[in-house]
Amino acid sequence: MTITLLWFAAISVQAAPYPTKDTVDSLLHCIDTAIGQTDKYVQKKTDRIDYLHTKLGKAETLSAKYELSYQLYTEYLPFVNDSAIFYLEQCTDIARQLNDPSKTGGCLSLMALCCSNAGIYLESVSILKTIDPSQLNGIDLGLYYYAYSHVSNELAYYGKFANMRKQYADASTRYFTLAQQHLPSNHKYNYMSHEIMLHKHNNIKQALSINNQWLQQVQPGSTEYAIVAYYRCLDYKAMGDSIQMMYWLAESVLSDVKNAVMDQGSVWEMANQLMSRGDVDRSYRYICFTSDCADRFGSRQRLSHISPLLSRIAQVYKAKEERSNRSLRYTITAISILSLLLLIALAYVHRKRNQLAVTRDHLAQSNNQLQDTNAQLSSLNNQLSSLNSQLTTLNSQLSEANRVKDEYVGRFLRLCSIYIDRLEDIRKKVIKRVKNKQYAELVELTRSAEFSNKESNELYANFDTAFLQLFPTFVADFNALLKPESRIAQSDDNTLNTPIRIFALIRLGISDSSKIAEFLHYSVNTIYNYRANIKNGAIGDRAEFEDKVKTIGIPESNLK
Repeated sequence: MTITLLWFAAISVQAAPYPTKDTVDSLLHCIDTAIGQTDKYVQKKTDRIDYLHTKLGKAETLSAKYELSYQLYTEYLPFVNDSAIFYLEQCTDIARQLNDPSKTGGCLSLMALCCSNAGIYLESVSILKTIDPSQLNGIDLGLYYYAYSHVSNELAYYGKFANMRKQYADASTRYFTLAQQHLPSNHKYNYMSHEIMLHKHNNIKQALSINNQWLQQVQPGSTEYAIVAYYRCLDYKAMGDSIQMMYWLAESVLSDVKNAVMDQGSVWEMANQLMSRGDVDRSYRYICFTSDCADRFGSRQRLSHISPLLSRIAQVYKAKEERSNRSLRYTITAISILSLLLLIALAYVHRKRNQLAVTRDHLAQSNNQLQDTNAQLSSLNNQLSSLNSQLTTLNSQLSEANRVKDEYVGRFLRLCSIYIDRLEDIRKKVIKRVKNKQYAELVELTRSAEFSNKESNELYANFDTAFLQLFPTFVADFNALLKPESRIAQSDDNTLNTPIRIFALIRLGISDSSKIAEFLHYSVNTIYNYRANIKNGAIGDRAEFEDKVKTIGIPESNLK
């Protein structure tokens, strides 16, 4: 029944609609969420390992100890390489005590495979040379040949001399063929060797056919499913189908993360693909995540893959920083020009006010001299009085705008100076570490989220302080527009929480949800929901709520 369920699960994957870019984007969001919950998955893995440790401590027979040690090896295999090798050594010792040379050789073959997977090729070859293949049979002999084929294939790929690479490649092909003859047809190493051989001969369609068979044997979401999905991604990559490639690569990454797999070729490949597509921030997060996993797993091979990509990301961030500096200079220039225009406007208004005063004096004199035109002058005076009221309102609004401008421009220029100094300090640290080849410290420096969080908190603190200085009664006036049960309580009188900060921006004239979301680092939907929820608790017509917020702090005489 279990096999039937697995078969139907695999068929459902095959029969699923062709994935789209939206499907891939959705999977990437799932991966982001899963990476954020890594500790939970690692704890689940650790709990299983602790349970097996407890059972091993209580085991009495050699056979039971062998089975439990082998289970611990399979749990540690994608988790911590040194621990996997340790329990294989225990399995080897127990197999010797059981006088089973075939099982002993099989365990040693798996140990050699662990070494070659981690880039420890010399030790892998040394272990294989201690094995007498004539004493092996069945799957143990197949594992021996597969381990030899794997290390030969790795040496052929990473070797420096062309003639030696060819010798290793020929040996790898020969051992792959022998491994296929002795491994069970449904064994994962049999499927792997088939796909590798078919890729070497550029027979991608046949490789995909083998992958279809393999996919039917695994449970979706399992550790082996991640391996199948990764090989499937390589098949579609060779076929030039980028959507299918990214879909299966994302499936592999998601399964690896949820199974607490630390030997993650798929995450590295995903970071590489995202980097080539211009998604630098997500690529950086993924490569930092897989770097941490590689450190825990103990793989020199993965770290050698990660270093060049980190260098590329550092170069992109450097170029991005230069563009930001240019943009900052343009912004400062634009603000200076706007400030100059505002001063000109204020001078113009002042001149108009003086002219209006002179005109009023002339009208008063004319009123004394022309009593017979009193009715006409009275009408004209009423019109001028109305104009004067409008000008007074405009002057009040301009004064308030000038006050807001002075406060925020001063703070903005001060923050710009601080950020430029900090960016210069980071640039010097990066150059120093690159010159000293301190790549580990460079990675630690660039992946820390503490910097961006600190800067964001500082920006919000400056905004809150400036706003409350400008509108000290804003929170109380804002709550007065809401029903008692909908009013928002502040834990600190000197800071604003998110809902009040959103409407503080609206009070300053920033009503566009996308601009508010960009400033507060939220999604547009989140800002929209905040605004909608607050307006639902408004006293009176909710459609007029934001207009009332915009008038907070303006004297009632100026609103008439």
